[in-house]
Parts: sequence; C-alpha cells; structure tokens
Amino acid sequence: MSYTAYKVIHLAGIFMVLLSLGGVLVVNAISRSNDRRWKTLAYATNGVGLLLAFVAGFGLIARLELDWPWPLWVYLKILIWLGFVFFIALAGRLPQLATVLWWGALVLAVVAAGLANFKPL
Repeated sequence: MSYTAYKVIHLAGIFMVLLSLGGVLVVNAISRSNDRRWKTLAYATNGVGLLLAFVAGFGLIARLELDWPWPLWVYLKILIWLGFVFFIALAGRLPQLATVLWWGALVLAVVAAGLANFKPL
C-alpha cells in the first residue's frame, strides 16, 4: 500500500477517534439518560478509529523506512495514541471531566499533528 493511502487511513482513524470522543463527552455530560444507541455508536466508532490509526500509523512507519530504534517522535505518537485510549475510558466513567478531556483531546491531536509533520526528535 502506498504512503498516501496509509496516511489517509491513519487520518480517517484519528477523525473517528475525535468524533467519537466528543460524542461520548457530550452524551455523558449533558444527558444522564441511558440512550444506548448513541453511546454504542460512539464507542464502536472510537474502537474502529483507534484500530485504523494504530495499524495505518505502523504502515506509515514502514513506508518511511525508519530503522530501529525509532526516533523519539514515534514513541511520543504511540503515547498520544494510548492517551486517547485512556480518554475514552475516562469519558464514560467520569462525566465531570468532560471539559478537561475535550480540551485535552484537542491538545493531544495538535501535538500529534506537529510531531508527524515536523518530526522534531
């Protein structure tokens, strides 16, 4: 698969993660009802998005032909991915953190984009 194809799949996964995290935060913060349809859709979208971002991210690493050990920016991107895994778990359990998680997700996404584009480390 080409570098561009991996990049598009990777970005699609990231968009899905951000969309679903926002959905979980809003549903849990605003409505304490048990409307399972939206929660199920949001969590499913998050899982698929995390998987796409993870697999395509490693495809991008392979296309960049990075040697082991990887540069620090790759490890930081993996930590950011784990951060999003952690955020979705917190969003469902602690709706009072919705504002912090909302802005935290934005910060993580911007930092990840900066690391991917500038590859500073």
